[in-house]
Amino acid sequence: MIISNENIEKLKNLIDDAETIGVVSHVNPDGDNLGSSLAFARALRNYGKDTQVVGHDTIDNYLKFLPDLEFYENNYKDSYDLLLILDASELDRIGDAQPLASKSKKTAVVDHHLGGKITSDLNIIHPEAPATCQLIFEIIERMALPLDEKTANLLFTGIVTDTGRFMYYDTNRETFEIAGKLIDLGADKEKIYSALYQNKPIDVLKFETDLIANAEFMGDRVFALASIDKVDEYGVQMGDSEHIVNILRDLEGISISMLVKEYGNGEYKVSMRSKGIDISKTARENGGGGHANASGFSIFDDSLESAAAKAREILQNI
Repeated sequence: MIISNENIEKLKNLIDDAETIGVVSHVNPDGDNLGSSLAFARALRNYGKDTQVVGHDTIDNYLKFLPDLEFYENNYKDSYDLLLILDASELDRIGDAQPLASKSKKTAVVDHHLGGKITSDLNIIHPEAPATCQLIFEIIERMALPLDEKTANLLFTGIVTDTGRFMYYDTNRETFEIAGKLIDLGADKEKIYSALYQNKPIDVLKFETDLIANAEFMGDRVFALASIDKVDEYGVQMGDSEHIVNILRDLEGISISMLVKEYGNGEYKVSMRSKGIDISKTARENGGGGHANASGFSIFDDSLESAAAKAREILQNI
């Protein structure tokens, strides 16, 4: 257990004192994002709290097997007695929901990303934790909040995805112990693994194959590009490109992989993965964040070609 007794007590007091609670996480929701948000909100509802998950973005198809997605609501309140910001420690990471942080009476952050500058009434930020879901499990367990089968499935999903199926360097003994506890509590690991890793549509495979075939290799670096045109061509979602950066990183002789995704309105999201090289500093220098071996940032530009050129230069200078 890595959260201090003092911070557990402070968080419990914030929760007990609040009549309404909002739970918000970062844009482009992933497994850890949704898992931690939906799981904590469910535990708080079962504890008797009026809790709402702030649904401010689109959920990719590969995560639509998760329970409680109906609680990821886009008709959220203007403010809450307590706003819980999970899996994000930079305000701009919560996108359109940013005004909630200033309008809500109290805010608290629970995150595992390095370099967070967010100001709140309570920051629980532990970069040594491999997933925010691991921190949320610890909070739920130590505060004796209800933890049912659906909550266990949500937390297990977040841990599995953010540890790369327990392969990433920051996966620790406690991660495996918590995973075991979640299975005992009803997490269906076979269903979760099947939904996440054994259910890929053929069109997504064709899309991935196209991106890999057109990747650019530069020594021990590799660069790939996912355009809106390619997404439309294969009838997939931009989120379906996310695994490409991991596939390319895992190749022999590759130390860093980079994927640039075109999102429209001049925004290009850059995902980076590495082996043995800390890329989090590069991400922070470019307005993003993340982990030593998995980080990202955004480039704002007028064209895909210009954004790609900037990203290639950043990659070559790491």
